[in-house]
Amino acid sequence: MLAPMNFVYPDRNVVLIGFMGTGKSSVGRELARRWGFRFLDTDSIIRNQCGKSIAEIFSVFGEPFFRDQEFATLTNLLRCHRSVIATGGGIVIQPRNVDLLGKLGTTIWLKADQTTILERVSRNKNRPLLQTTDPENTIARLLIERGPLYESAADLVVDSSGLSHHEVAEKVIAGLQSIQG
Repeated sequence: MLAPMNFVYPDRNVVLIGFMGTGKSSVGRELARRWGFRFLDTDSIIRNQCGKSIAEIFSVFGEPFFRDQEFATLTNLLRCHRSVIATGGGIVIQPRNVDLLGKLGTTIWLKADQTTILERVSRNKNRPLLQTTDPENTIARLLIERGPLYESAADLVVDSSGLSHHEVAEKVIAGLQSIQG
């Protein structure tokens, strides 16, 4: 289903930020499909460039290396147009990345409650930051740490708790219409 005829297509890229499991990739693909935009995922780009999973990159090279790769990827994406870009959950922890997000496009924070996130991420055992003895506590701590960072980087906030990616896409489109006038 494409966007309705009266929809004003985004005049900039749309950049999705938020914690793991909030739906950035699935919602991003849905939005790109509806608008005929290109879908890009920073984690996928980094995986392809390094030839390793994110968990392997963290294990072999460490988190600082991965964060440098995120910055380089965002820098390269500045040339993109008519794209929906899903970012990794920790992209906002570096101020230099936040500056680039604003230059890259309209930044939308997909947020969800802790229960929804835990349910969604527990299906994927390849989350390097959750390889702890208490993933639930790790999620709670990271949400508290990152919440203000997501909020300060966002042009729009959309709650994805308990919603399908189609429903979240509808909320994003409605939110974009309200901020685009």
